[in-house]
Amino acid sequence: MALVRRDARPTEITPFRTWGPLSLLEEANRLFEEVLGEFGRPATTYVAPADLYETDEALILEMAAPGLTPEDLEVSLEGNKLTVRGQVKPVEEAKARRYYLQEIPHGSFVRTFTLPVEVKADEAKAEFRHGILRLTMPKVAEARAKRIPIEVVQ
Repeated sequence: MALVRRDARPTEITPFRTWGPLSLLEEANRLFEEVLGEFGRPATTYVAPADLYETDEALILEMAAPGLTPEDLEVSLEGNKLTVRGQVKPVEEAKARRYYLQEIPHGSFVRTFTLPVEVKADEAKAEFRHGILRLTMPKVAEARAKRIPIEVVQ
């Protein structure tokens, strides 16, 4: 670990310096970073990015899961909670490697989404194509948008 010289911070308190919860938090973060450096940063974990949107008939979740297979994923729907679990496996020959940079995360992940409308769980479909998991969950009839005709009044 290399030693880094830091400029001394002024210890005097001036009437123009504002103190508050955020300045104390910033000071604590600076001290934490100074003492622990790289060791204080959390290891990279995988968070699968996702889009959740609706059409007139269904809720649709699209989640990027590059490098995974359908066998690496598990999808469950309980009430209005949709959960996607997955496992990103490390490369088999990783022990023989000497990394200069390692940013591709490995390990398990869980994403839980609270669905904004009620869906028909028994009619949900899951597709996996080109590293994208696509879940189509039809809405119950009560949750679908209803058109209200507009009368012209003279």
